[in-house]
Amino acid sequence: MKLIIENFKKIEPSILKICYSGLKFCLVLSLLCAFVLCIYQSVHNIYLFYIGTSVLKSTLFFAAFFVICAFAIDTIKKELK
Repeated sequence: MKLIIENFKKIEPSILKICYSGLKFCLVLSLLCAFVLCIYQSVHNIYLFYIGTSVLKSTLFFAAFFVICAFAIDTIKKELK
C-alpha cells in the first residue's frame, strides 16, 4: 500500500490534474446516481433503479480507469526518457 501511495506522489502534475478532474467528474456523477436511487425509494419505478445502478457501475469503472491510466501513462513517459 505504501508503494502505491509513493508512486502516486511521484506522478507528473499534468497527469495528476487530468486524473483529479476525471475523479471529480465521477464523484459528481455517482452523487447524481445516489440521488436517483433515493428517488427510487419513494417512487418505486423499476426503471429508476436500473438507470441508477447501471450508471453507478459505469462511474465506479471510470474512476478506477482514471487511476490506472494515470499510473500507466506516467510509467510510459518515464520509460521513454
